[in-house]
Amino acid sequence: MTGALITGSVSVLPASAASAEQSSATFLPARLKVRADRQYTDIKSKATIAEGNVLVQLGNAELRADRIEFDAAYRTLYARGAVRFRRGKQFFQASSFRYNLVQNEGQLNDVYGAIELEEPLTNPLTNSRATSALSHSPTPASVEDITDVACPPLLPPVPDWHPQPWAVTAWGGQMIDSAFGDTFLINGRMRPEAVLGVGVQKRIMRAGPFAIELEADLFSHIAKQQKGGEYNQRTPYADLPPQKFGEAVIGIGARVWVQPWLSFSVVEGVSYNTEDSLYEKTFRENHTQLLNYLAFEVEAAVSSDLSLVGRIHHRSGAFGTYGGVSEGSNGYLLGLRYRWGQDTPKRESTVMPPLPKCEDPDRDQRVNPSSLSDRLDSIALGDGGDPQRHVSSVETIKHQSIPPAQQQAMRNEAIAQIDQRISNVNFQGSFSIERRIGIPIQRPNSAETRFDAIKPPQLQHKRRVQLLNGTISRWRVQASTIWITPDGWKADRMGFSNDPFTPAQTRIDSEDVVAREQANGDVLISARRNRLIVEEELPIPVTRRQLIQKEEEVENRWVFGIDNKDRDGLFVGRNLKPIELGRNHTLSLEPQFLVQRSIDGQTNSYPAEGQSADSKSVSRANTISDIFGLEAELKGQLWGWDTTLEADISTFNPQDFTNGSRYWGSIKNNFKLPWIGDITARLFGAYRYRTWNGSLGKTDVYSALGGFIEQEEAFNWGKLSNSYIWRIGIGNYQAESFTNTTLSENLRANFYGSINSSYPIWSGKPAPLTPGKAYRYSPRAIVPGLRFNTNVNTVLAAYGNGTRQNTINLSAGPTLTLGTFSKPFLDYTQLAISGGVTLKQGASPFAFDQAIDLGTVGIGITQQIAGPVVLNAGIGVNVDPASEYYGDVIDSNFELSWQKRSYDFGFYFDPYEGIGGFRFRLNDFDFKGTGVPFVPYTSTDWMETTDTNRPF
Repeated sequence: MTGALITGSVSVLPASAASAEQSSATFLPARLKVRADRQYTDIKSKATIAEGNVLVQLGNAELRADRIEFDAAYRTLYARGAVRFRRGKQFFQASSFRYNLVQNEGQLNDVYGAIELEEPLTNPLTNSRATSALSHSPTPASVEDITDVACPPLLPPVPDWHPQPWAVTAWGGQMIDSAFGDTFLINGRMRPEAVLGVGVQKRIMRAGPFAIELEADLFSHIAKQQKGGEYNQRTPYADLPPQKFGEAVIGIGARVWVQPWLSFSVVEGVSYNTEDSLYEKTFRENHTQLLNYLAFEVEAAVSSDLSLVGRIHHRSGAFGTYGGVSEGSNGYLLGLRYRWGQDTPKRESTVMPPLPKCEDPDRDQRVNPSSLSDRLDSIALGDGGDPQRHVSSVETIKHQSIPPAQQQAMRNEAIAQIDQRISNVNFQGSFSIERRIGIPIQRPNSAETRFDAIKPPQLQHKRRVQLLNGTISRWRVQASTIWITPDGWKADRMGFSNDPFTPAQTRIDSEDVVAREQANGDVLISARRNRLIVEEELPIPVTRRQLIQKEEEVENRWVFGIDNKDRDGLFVGRNLKPIELGRNHTLSLEPQFLVQRSIDGQTNSYPAEGQSADSKSVSRANTISDIFGLEAELKGQLWGWDTTLEADISTFNPQDFTNGSRYWGSIKNNFKLPWIGDITARLFGAYRYRTWNGSLGKTDVYSALGGFIEQEEAFNWGKLSNSYIWRIGIGNYQAESFTNTTLSENLRANFYGSINSSYPIWSGKPAPLTPGKAYRYSPRAIVPGLRFNTNVNTVLAAYGNGTRQNTINLSAGPTLTLGTFSKPFLDYTQLAISGGVTLKQGASPFAFDQAIDLGTVGIGITQQIAGPVVLNAGIGVNVDPASEYYGDVIDSNFELSWQKRSYDFGFYFDPYEGIGGFRFRLNDFDFKGTGVPFVPYTSTDWMETTDTNRPF
């Protein structure tokens, strides 16, 4: 049955004449197209009611429910029973929906949805654009257009593989004569010194696969006669007599379980020998009984309480911290470990229960009578005063005496049976690149890096990374209740997930959420507390305020990085809350504490006082102003141009402030030219802009002012994928000279053109496109195959002194991918090899753009080690036999990462540029479908079920 539930134009007037003068009337839609099994008017309440497969068209949106009522007296709309709303990619479901058209307020219960931030989130009942669209009579969609409500899957809880907080280890091993780094390569001479001992470990903190442990060890060293060293004895290198002594270790360790049976650990502490080790005494210039202790350990469980352990045992002076000792001794230990005790973490109660139409074994325990005031409020909103559902704050899942392996197998089988209700999953990206420039290392421009000579993908550079920084445009949301307000909405507790699958690998748990629409259409969400929940085990606090735009950023404001050139190593930063300067500009500040410089007590980053800026850096003692730094960024719009100004200050010491500051900025705009198409125009300026040029290493552009225009396009030619860029620019530069140590200043005009091509030679098949296979560890399905990549680029540059430099570069190489990254071990390998040749005519007066590496080779490998642990390594080398830099490393990057579908984190280091750090990123997905609720729900008696469709 199809009919008009609401017809005509209804003006909702304020309650008083005074308020009527101050507010404009709110108009209901002129017409709502409704289809239902039954439509009638209730004689008693005068409410218009539609029942049975109700479909309401709201312009380009549609609302479905089992029953919808409109009360003209109260101006309320009430939908109940399998409420579903869809507009474009936006989807919401709820058990009931109440809305007061006078106050523009309402309530949604048992909410789940998927939102796309590229589309508007405005209320179709109050949005003027939606209202105008309602004047038409759209054809109702078929009943099948929106599927039935999605129910949360009932799953066994995540098993606790390691409940034992205590462990005791019996140790045995042998010492080795080698440097600390060589012990990882088993490169050294095994010494006739045996080690026996016992150790005790106590876990004091854990979060998911991570744990913090206290450790105490007692060792006995039994050394036979062995060769001595050159120090601290009458006859250098004389043999040492047999020796026995004890060693005591106290430390704190960090452990990560990469598999339920495999973990890695690092222990940091102190080591005390009962007497001087003769080996340390004669092989080290300085020696002492008390030294720093460092251990690296791998543990493999053979049963629930027994495991085998291997450890690198290292004593040293921690770079001279202990009595000026620079090294100590190293050894290998093997151990048998026994774990005992019970320390099961408390699980959180269910805060977002299933819809009434869904299976809910605990529903009777969770429904409580509502108060009289709640019922009166309920009557006013038009639902007849039905008791409202409330969530019990106390809920305990009964402990089941079932082995973790069996519980995990049951959980995996249950997950495999979930109808995920999504398809066409596409990885869209992760980082907001503009927020990652802060170590800082700059390149001449990003496009030249992207379209430059072919390089292994493992040589992609990491800049500064914030502890958590992602770019998300598609979210799934879930809440027990959402209250709609005139300027937004609010919820006591709400979940957000970037993961399209359930169970979600990552979700954000927010409490006391308030969302308000801004004047520009963005939605500002604030919450009393936000936590990123990783794998339902690891909670990470994140920022209290989030600005949801087309590219959502979720961040924790701490920054960790390594900058050996300007900051003498490790530093820690904190991004302050952005400062709004007017309507169009935002100032971001990041104060920094230079940890390594503070510990060393000196800096090696600046030239001597009175020397020119291009002089060599010298060492000098720190002052308090040397251990603080700052990065600042001003972004906005100026006369329609996107404006960015940035500053990097590595010292506040007046003596070196000029040499310790770097500034750069640009303004850009897009234009469309006849016959050419869309182009980008950019004006730029810089002071002490740091860049890198292959074998020449770091070079500085001390000042630059200029502009350029460019165009980028991509096209396919059969199976051949291509992309190109061209750029024309001119600027005035003062930079380091290539031929001498002085600065050179010249005008520089250049043309740059580049084309990339890639051809698939062989392509295999990915693993099944399920969350347990292809999307287990990777945000995109890994397809085995072999591709051949090529790049041709040219640079034509003319300088104000009459010189020219013209180059043509050809580079090519294959990329081989093996495995599908769906199995626990060694199931993903990517090997990339590239070679490049450059033909050069003329020379540049500058160092920063000098064509220096005319023959190059790059090699990169990405290898899954175990589970989500992945090693990335890449290196580039000058192989031009005519070059004085033949054999020099011109690029490098190493990274150890933990990679999963919806997130990854890792530690990286670039020896070539001397940078490194830690990163955590969330991944962004696009998908078709609605998905299913992701907030975990496990009934208290999850093992007691008669449902044959579930394996438990």
